[in-house]
Amino acid sequence: MKPEKGKKKEKPSPAAKKEQPKGSFNITAIFFNIIGAGVAWVVITILFSNVQGYDWLLNTMLKGNFETMEQNPPNPTVDQRYEIKWGGKIGMGEISYVNRIKQQCPDSAIIIIPPRKLLTDVGFKSMQEMAWLTYFVYPRKVVYEDDKDTTKLYGRANYVLAVNGWGMNKVNYQIQKPEAFMVLPLKK
Repeated sequence: MKPEKGKKKEKPSPAAKKEQPKGSFNITAIFFNIIGAGVAWVVITILFSNVQGYDWLLNTMLKGNFETMEQNPPNPTVDQRYEIKWGGKIGMGEISYVNRIKQQCPDSAIIIIPPRKLLTDVGFKSMQEMAWLTYFVYPRKVVYEDDKDTTKLYGRANYVLAVNGWGMNKVNYQIQKPEAFMVLPLKK
């Protein structure tokens, strides 16, 4: 039935509305929340038991992250964070060698880096990449032995990275205690 023209539809009075008394709770809302939590638990259980990616997330990535957090200090410095990320433990991995380069060379240094093949053979995975190494040693400049014929920077170098004996013949002085990894000034 349509309302007659000119007459407005009547609104129910506030007293006619069914209101809950204050202080009471809605049992149906609690019931639906419990049902929703149960459905979510079933879906998550099915996903984690049937999809390999979720199993990897829980049993490999999360457990590995917690183990890393337990093995390292609670508030590491930026250098320590890089060491954890790139080497697994503080003082281990490539980034600790890069930090030694930064500590032993002034900001204005130009460093000769061994051939990329030697770096790979020794076990460095990222140091043979110019962009990666330049990023971490900035503002120092690096030049690879492989590029000595193609860059003018090689002739202006004032430091050499000696790895497993390579590079020690480039300095003009005697090395007293040779090590597997050294950053040496070319001239004393």
